[in-house]
Amino acid sequence: MIGVYICECGGNIGDVVDVNAVKEAIQKIPDVKTVRINRFLCSKLGLKMIVDSVKKQNLDRVVVASCSPHMHEETFRETVVEAGLNPYMFVHTNIREQDSWVTKDKKKATEKAIAIISGAVGRARKLEPLQKTRVEISKEVMVIGGGIAGITAALQLANSGYHVIMVEKKPSIGGRMAQLSKVFPTLDCAPCILSPRMADVDKNPNITLLTNSEVEKVSGGPGNYEVKVKVKPRGVDVEKCLRCGKCEKVCEVEVPDEYEAGLYTRKAIYLPFAQAVPAAYTIDFETCRKCGTCQKECPAEAININQEERVETFNVGAIIVTTGYDLLDRGEIERYKVDEKSTITSLQLERLIENELAAGEVLKDSKGKRIKDVAFILCVGSRNPHKGVSYCSKVCCPYAVKEAILLKKTLPYLRIWIYYIDLRMAGRGYEELYRQAREMNINFIHGKPAEVSVDPESGRLQIVAEDIDTGQVIRNSLDLVVLCPAMIPSRDLGELASKLNISTGEDGFIAEKHIKLNPVSTLREGIYAAGTALGPKDIRESVVDARSTAAQAIEFLGEGYKDISPIKARLVGECRGAGECVKVCPHNAITLNEKTGKAEINILACNGCGACVPACPNKALQLAHYTKEQILEEVRGLLSVPTEDIRIIGFFGDSTAYPAADAAGVSRLNYPPNLLIVRVPSTALIDTDTLIKTLEMGADGIMLCENGDTKEGELTEENVKKTQMELEKRGIEKERVFYQPLAIPAYKSLPYLVETYLSRIKKIGKIVAKTTPLSKG
Repeated sequence: MIGVYICECGGNIGDVVDVNAVKEAIQKIPDVKTVRINRFLCSKLGLKMIVDSVKKQNLDRVVVASCSPHMHEETFRETVVEAGLNPYMFVHTNIREQDSWVTKDKKKATEKAIAIISGAVGRARKLEPLQKTRVEISKEVMVIGGGIAGITAALQLANSGYHVIMVEKKPSIGGRMAQLSKVFPTLDCAPCILSPRMADVDKNPNITLLTNSEVEKVSGGPGNYEVKVKVKPRGVDVEKCLRCGKCEKVCEVEVPDEYEAGLYTRKAIYLPFAQAVPAAYTIDFETCRKCGTCQKECPAEAININQEERVETFNVGAIIVTTGYDLLDRGEIERYKVDEKSTITSLQLERLIENELAAGEVLKDSKGKRIKDVAFILCVGSRNPHKGVSYCSKVCCPYAVKEAILLKKTLPYLRIWIYYIDLRMAGRGYEELYRQAREMNINFIHGKPAEVSVDPESGRLQIVAEDIDTGQVIRNSLDLVVLCPAMIPSRDLGELASKLNISTGEDGFIAEKHIKLNPVSTLREGIYAAGTALGPKDIRESVVDARSTAAQAIEFLGEGYKDISPIKARLVGECRGAGECVKVCPHNAITLNEKTGKAEINILACNGCGACVPACPNKALQLAHYTKEQILEEVRGLLSVPTEDIRIIGFFGDSTAYPAADAAGVSRLNYPPNLLIVRVPSTALIDTDTLIKTLEMGADGIMLCENGDTKEGELTEENVKKTQMELEKRGIEKERVFYQPLAIPAYKSLPYLVETYLSRIKKIGKIVAKTTPLSKG
């Protein structure tokens, strides 16, 4: 018997959906023994109500209708266990993000809630008890990225007894923080904070450091990820290098120094920076001519210009991504750029402060004259989706104020202006930093310049802008303009995310599992992210993130074993060794046994996507907890509520499309209630037979949504084309089945997609007016 528990979510659901009408309708469904309504079902009292109800009425299945399962599914699953049931005799269905938050019409929202819960009840009838499998897992952790976040996470793990493989694509760890002179709000020496921690990484026996390295391929699954790392040649033996610099002196190749933000040059063989770890020279093979002069000059015989790259393979239990950020170098920044000397970025100024001001020099312009007037322009490319990014880069305000103070302290005669849209100084000590700047007569202008021009008479830079606070138009003649560009994801982050099979957000940064409750976990178990890999953050926040990821990794790895979810592919029939499952598996989780020729499934590597199920010609494969029978019973329930409206069944992949629909709900993006979403691990699981049966049951259209940049998306698209051909053979419009790539960043497009597809189906007409049944036999 089934118990149905409906949450009002404090009015988030109950103010839109008539929960009493829903209760009345659901009570009439066969096998439903009780329907209960609670104001806050996830509260302690709400959970106790479920436990008491299950025990008292001797229920064997539970349906919870509340918020997204991505919020509290595990909470309710644990509650079901506490009530004495198998954890997989439970269905969590979504009537908030995908109903009350996206449907304006209360009547329609109520009808949709009845349909959604009816579908969940249908699915619940077909559930079967499942058990987790305990397996040994690796207790090693890979940290990708060697900035302050990566260093912090690696040290915390290593000091807790875990072995860490740190992968850094540059020749030294340190990240962006290594380029700073001081840090806000305390104006402490950045190298004094960072360098000892870099040294700790170098000497820690529990850390294996790979620089000049990138992740090439990731396979396996949570607890046992197999990661192939490409290690590019350094050309210098770090153990032999004396750092004498003789190699650098004889090298004839000079290129811009990226550590110095392009202000100065370096040689093709160079020391990344004074405190670099590893503390050795490295060769830039992209510019090196391989003349061999440096190799001949080296007294320690540490140089090998013919060194080749290699690939190393590691088995790790968890992965932490700390890849940092880059700075916008296009779009709006080009609007202000006059030349390389008079308009520079805030990072370039940081290097000038460290190199020239620290040495007692004064700032000079391109003509050698002393600089007297300086302006900072904030939000260059930030909060500007047309010429940059839509979000606030968060640290630019305190960063600019810090630099202005450092300039004024060193060169008191400077006149400094800071142009801003909104000054955002949130954080302990940040407001005090702003007040200090004010007291030093640093000028703040509430307005953003349209451009930076050159006065034809004086040759000086000129900025004209209106101060919003005073209404005055202010004209300034300047010697130096400092641009504060937007922070953007590191340029290789999208490619890395694809290799890790994790999602990125609309802004291009890694998408967290839950922005509030689980802000450093990704949507893939055992993979975490910290610092500016998640979005703009300051150093303090990055360190907090890093410590959190280390703690989560330690908790995840536990005692060296893991209870693996039973939602995996399984053999339920005779395998004839066709091997089609091996070809389509996106995670290389299936192999053919060399002796028997039959398929074998690695449950650690299996991601539970179900792509293999439709591929098997003998129908020998099944995805536990998402069998065809269970899915079709959910569809039957969804379509069981009588209506004259067009009904569209949406099969949404759980890793990207389903969260995208949730995101649309969180943003209160309304779309027609005609769309009834079925949550599946991946739409690659849905075969032609399931689609045709869905139409037979009365669906007027079917929308399959999956991340298009994945193998699952490709397989879905292929199957949809196959189904469309089959429909045309039977005289049915192929448009009734539709594939739409949908990733989390594209969530805002969902209302348009639904409305467009609904309009298309309306023109065709309802399915019952055409023909039934559709399938043969």
